[in-house]
Amino acid sequence: MQELDTMRETGTVSKPEELRKDSTKIYFFVVAILALLATNVYFYIKYKNTGERVYELASEKVSMQAEVDRIEAELDRVADEKLELSTSLQAARDSVRSTIAELRLQLAQNNLTQEQLVNAQQEIGQLKLQVSKYTASVENLQKQNAQLVSETNELKQEVSSSFDRVAELEEQNMNLADKVRQASALKVSGMSITGVRQRGDKESVETRARRVDKFRINFTIADNPLAETGMHDIYLRVIDPNGNLRTADNGLFEVDGNQIQYTYKTAIDFANDGAAYTIEWQDTKPFQKGTYTILLYADNSVMGQNSAVLK
Repeated sequence: MQELDTMRETGTVSKPEELRKDSTKIYFFVVAILALLATNVYFYIKYKNTGERVYELASEKVSMQAEVDRIEAELDRVADEKLELSTSLQAARDSVRSTIAELRLQLAQNNLTQEQLVNAQQEIGQLKLQVSKYTASVENLQKQNAQLVSETNELKQEVSSSFDRVAELEEQNMNLADKVRQASALKVSGMSITGVRQRGDKESVETRARRVDKFRINFTIADNPLAETGMHDIYLRVIDPNGNLRTADNGLFEVDGNQIQYTYKTAIDFANDGAAYTIEWQDTKPFQKGTYTILLYADNSVMGQNSAVLK
């Protein structure tokens, strides 16, 4: 009886203790699982946020690199204009190039921090402002150059027009001078040619060729207030019946810019007073039958001409 009681007491006491022990184990097991889950959730959220931030940083780097590329492309476009830049513009261009190189080095770093990224963004903003100012300065220089080219072309056209006008005036002056020269040249108002036979101190008019010793040319000069008074050279050109120019010393003189031969040369004192002049010419060969033509020249132009017929 006492043993039975003892066994009952022992059985009654053991089961509750085992149950309490099992409950405590389950509680700690659940707490451990919850802690592990919480830890996993924490690290999942942490790494997820970190990955998203890394992706954002990478995206911002790519975006900034693209912006730097656009800025450099704009700088290259302006540089391709091949303008002659001033010292200040050259310095601005070199400064922009240097800043671009530095930014590329920074963006090439894989461990770029958020602070460095923000600084790089600020530098890109300043770089865009620099390029904008540089581009505006170059465009202004282009406008100035275009205006200078336009003004230069206008000036060239004016100079060309001036040269054309000067050439035209020179031609007019030459024509006027030629007209004045022609107007001031001596001109014969009357001219006669006679054959002369000379025997000692006696002279007689002769028309038979075999008896003629010389020609006597008598002429008067027309009144000309433009003609220069004083001595004037007179040139004779004698054409014989065969059409040949009679020459003695192969002398040359100028007529209308051309050099031609003359037969005989003398001079007269012109006073524009209506005086008569006489020139005598003797051939080195016997005179022939036929027509002789005599032309008188003075002041580089023809004074007059006449003919004489010998039998």
